[in-house]
Amino acid sequence: MSALTQIFVRCHYRYNSDRYAGDLERFAAWLLAEGFPIRTARTHLFRVRQVLRAVGAEPGVTLKLNVLWRTFRRLERRQWKYRHTRSTYVRYLRATNHLLESPPALPDALEISVREFCQRLERRRGLAQSTVAGYYRSISDFLRRALPHSRSLRDLSLDSLERYIDTRRPKFAQRTFRCAISSIQAFLRDCYERGQLTERLDLIDLPRGFSPERPPRALPWPLVEHLLESVDRTGRAGSRDHAMLHLMACYGLRTGELTQLTLDSINWRTLTLSVWRAKTRSTTVLPLHTRTLDILADYLKSGRPEASLSHLFLTDCAPRSAMTTSAIGRVFQRRLQRSGRVISGYSAYSLRHAFAMRLFQQGVGMKAIGDLMGHRNLISTSVYLRLQWQALREVALPVPRQTGAAEGLT
Repeated sequence: MSALTQIFVRCHYRYNSDRYAGDLERFAAWLLAEGFPIRTARTHLFRVRQVLRAVGAEPGVTLKLNVLWRTFRRLERRQWKYRHTRSTYVRYLRATNHLLESPPALPDALEISVREFCQRLERRRGLAQSTVAGYYRSISDFLRRALPHSRSLRDLSLDSLERYIDTRRPKFAQRTFRCAISSIQAFLRDCYERGQLTERLDLIDLPRGFSPERPPRALPWPLVEHLLESVDRTGRAGSRDHAMLHLMACYGLRTGELTQLTLDSINWRTLTLSVWRAKTRSTTVLPLHTRTLDILADYLKSGRPEASLSHLFLTDCAPRSAMTTSAIGRVFQRRLQRSGRVISGYSAYSLRHAFAMRLFQQGVGMKAIGDLMGHRNLISTSVYLRLQWQALREVALPVPRQTGAAEGLT
């Protein structure tokens, strides 16, 4: 029995006789293999059939990501639920190598210059492949936008770099944007030293802040306790969400560190949790409280779905996969809204900040706090001192009173 016949018991002939029957059959088989319920698979196939007809491509061809997204967006104007189908279908196309998502290639001369620069970086500085790939993406994006109709680096100017900064700055976070501009500046400086540019284009000043910067906000601890107590732990999602929020609030874990936890991270014999710190490239072993052990045991017993994956926290719906940082952020916002308190302006990192502030208020030293939070140096930890504005009232020294001068004035 084909996958389409298994999903559409009564009307499978409509799909088997369709022009895109082969594409739909392969997608249906993938949905069943990934554990999608029949009802959900039926909905996805109905929507993908409409999308393929709207695209009008030949059956079996590799689809372009930008064309696929434009088609989905056009249909989403009529029904916003197409977004779930869009993400599922894009994931299927990537898994089967039927999606063309690479940006347009640079002209040959520019491509050679960028690749040679990246090779020199990797050879001289010993950078990781992921870091070199980030350099390549940032530089290629700049050249595609600054030289849309040119093949020569000599056509670059300070105006083109400033226009690129003004255009791309609102699209990125501050740290990401600074890394991208630093990559571009390194490439332009290298081109000048090699005679490919006649003037220095990397000497451009960036503002220290792109928006009024504020210190990170720590969720008050009474609200943290209320948030944890408000999570309904009777269902799978509730048990998982409570365990994740508990680890962030009581152990200061980052969202990215939660996604890297595996079943082997919990040592039930020594009652410890091994956490991989990506920033320091080290593993921190944290002792687990009995309450935390009960929460994790309850989650593994009734909250974690059966899957071959070793990750500790998995998605609640098919296909099973590890939780991502953005998914954990959405879990925090959703649980915050359901807590019954009108709270705004906080993110998942507010729990991590609340952990640091709670330790600081209890008299724990900065070095110990930094070690628990996985900071490289105390400068990162000292940021949390800016939150303790109430403690500044106790820091002020009494103003000395000049008795003699006061008596002379009287």
